[in-house]
Amino acid sequence: MRSAAHEKPAKTETRLSIALMVILAIVATGVFLRQFKINPAVRALRPEAYQHALAPESDQAALIDATASGITPFSPPERFGPDTLYEKINGRADLYLASGFASLSTQRFSPNDAAGAWVEVFVYDMATPANAFSVFSMQRREGARSDDAFPDAYRTENALFMTHGNFYLEFIGTDASPGLQQAMGDLARLFVASHGDAGAGPAPGADLFPMAGFTPDSLQLIAANAFGFEQLDQVYTAEYLIDATPLTAFVSPRPTPEAASALALEYRQTLLSYGALVVDGPPPVAGAGVLKFFDTYEIVFSQGRYLAGVHEAGSLEAAAELARRLAGHLQGTEPKP
Repeated sequence: MRSAAHEKPAKTETRLSIALMVILAIVATGVFLRQFKINPAVRALRPEAYQHALAPESDQAALIDATASGITPFSPPERFGPDTLYEKINGRADLYLASGFASLSTQRFSPNDAAGAWVEVFVYDMATPANAFSVFSMQRREGARSDDAFPDAYRTENALFMTHGNFYLEFIGTDASPGLQQAMGDLARLFVASHGDAGAGPAPGADLFPMAGFTPDSLQLIAANAFGFEQLDQVYTAEYLIDATPLTAFVSPRPTPEAASALALEYRQTLLSYGALVVDGPPPVAGAGVLKFFDTYEIVFSQGRYLAGVHEAGSLEAAAELARRLAGHLQGTEPKP
């Protein structure tokens, strides 16, 4: 009789092990993405946020010229580069670095009539408007209210977040008083006035998605490692509601049609290697791969220079409908250089 220690694992055990490894990978991806959802307003008020990376230089010009606005600089300006960003936003720097971060400048301002209260201004130079939109969209608070005074802006109880050209900006107050809310808006307007007209056009990537069923303010740009797949970068996502089913569509402009097609195939092969199953039947879009991954469906296809699809859908029928709409919208459209 053979020893049990030398018996080969049963197929069931092997499959169970693979399933557990996939679940662990999904959990790890969820934890990785969740770290980007920490409210910046909370982060800014942590004690470590008060540390100065550079020695204060009181003779530096203020980050925002607030002369005659009733708002006064409350601390010297500070500046952080790629090597020192961790000192200011420990635990969150990777998101910015992966998105093209160039520099961060910060300074606190206080309304003249608000003793002891202040607003800390964070100006992230992200090198391009798309990079700035990426970090803005990845951190947008659920349920936050838009600020119509600026093209891409929203407010929380004690903060204002926005983009302007290459810049992603945060204005975070020590409290939620109307005086500080007013000061945040005033500082934002002064910054915009001194940094040129960035235009009031649609957000980067907004023209990649059809409007039918689109959930407002859901557009995101994932700069790197989208859906836990390292090769997927510069992926725009948008949320939809079709037949009462919430869905996520994605589009990634690639350099050439061949590159888009090859990446679509590679992504599908990766899902299959993690246990996804091919769904039989005609695909909703010519050449699309339709996969079932646990209890969700993934549709992946390429069209021209676009990699596109529907991610983790709870309904195959709704996902197929969204894929058809997306393909129809993308047909004949070329990504902007």
